[in-house]
Amino acid sequence: MKIVTRYIYSSILKTAIITLLVCVLLVLAVELFSSMNKIVTSSTNMSQIIKLSILGLPEYLMMVASVSFLFATTFFLSQLQANNELIMLYNTGFSYYRIAIRIVILGAIVTVLFFSFSETIMIDAKKEHSKLSDELFGLSGTTDSRNITLSDIDSNYVIHASRFNSETNTIYNTTLIYKDSNTIKLRVVSDYAKYSSEGNWVFYNSRIYIREGEKLNTSFENEYIVSDFTLEPRLFKNASNDVTTMEREAAINYLKRIKTLDRDTYYQAATDFYQRIFSPFSILILMVISVSMNYRFKKNVFLFSIIQSLCTAVVYYVALMVFTISSSQGVTEPYLSVILPIFIVTILSMVVRALGGLSG
Repeated sequence: MKIVTRYIYSSILKTAIITLLVCVLLVLAVELFSSMNKIVTSSTNMSQIIKLSILGLPEYLMMVASVSFLFATTFFLSQLQANNELIMLYNTGFSYYRIAIRIVILGAIVTVLFFSFSETIMIDAKKEHSKLSDELFGLSGTTDSRNITLSDIDSNYVIHASRFNSETNTIYNTTLIYKDSNTIKLRVVSDYAKYSSEGNWVFYNSRIYIREGEKLNTSFENEYIVSDFTLEPRLFKNASNDVTTMEREAAINYLKRIKTLDRDTYYQAATDFYQRIFSPFSILILMVISVSMNYRFKKNVFLFSIIQSLCTAVVYYVALMVFTISSSQGVTEPYLSVILPIFIVTILSMVVRALGGLSG
């Protein structure tokens, strides 16, 4: 039985590795072609292009991993059927269920490895890739935000700013309001504010309005600090890219905080985070789907098997895209963007296998 197990694992892994290399090279070629105009106009030298391409490889690898293992699993099972190797295994008492279990175990191991790879090497490479792209092509930072309004429920502060600069941790044209019992007690209107090393926001050129009972006091300060207003600068960022490269614990804490401050930003960021965490699990999901498919075709087993599995994969990725968009817009909860596509393709694969069994 160990020989059969090694045969299953080695056959799938060999095909998957070859497919991975081919797909990564194709994605790299497409990325270089799409960036050709920027490369030419920026006079980037060859060593920088090579470095940029190498830094992009981990992300490209994650992009094609699930499809590669889907193809490898389908190819292996279809060849077992086409070459009548299944009959030989059945005669030795080795059932299809035992083959499927070994493939699922392999899928689980590969998923864990790719998850570790995604959370370490890929994130670091993605950060460096983004930084180098900005330097070479003069792109502006993607974490700057405009027209931000945050409401801190814990301290009853509401702040609005026209723009946030992520490089200098500065917010511009700010209006800070403190509410108590639905009454505005403090209003600070400033040209800009910077986050200090002490963990406070320093408001510059501020017009300050303080209500004490029925009396409204006004003043002007060149520098003004509200000691209990301590929102972190990252909460002002456009986090659609941030949460995909943040430390996992930092990203979780960020999402907990932004959920009460800005629901629109939360839905976008939470959806991106769930996609980041569960992306490696699509390898296991598609391998399980491939195992559950019907391979009892009389002719062209490989061709029909590939068509069958690819059609299921297309349904999975289309469903993933649709629910990702709906979750980003707040129509559905962010966690449903990864659960519902799995549910849909699981039902689809069960139906296809049942129909195949009936036709057989």
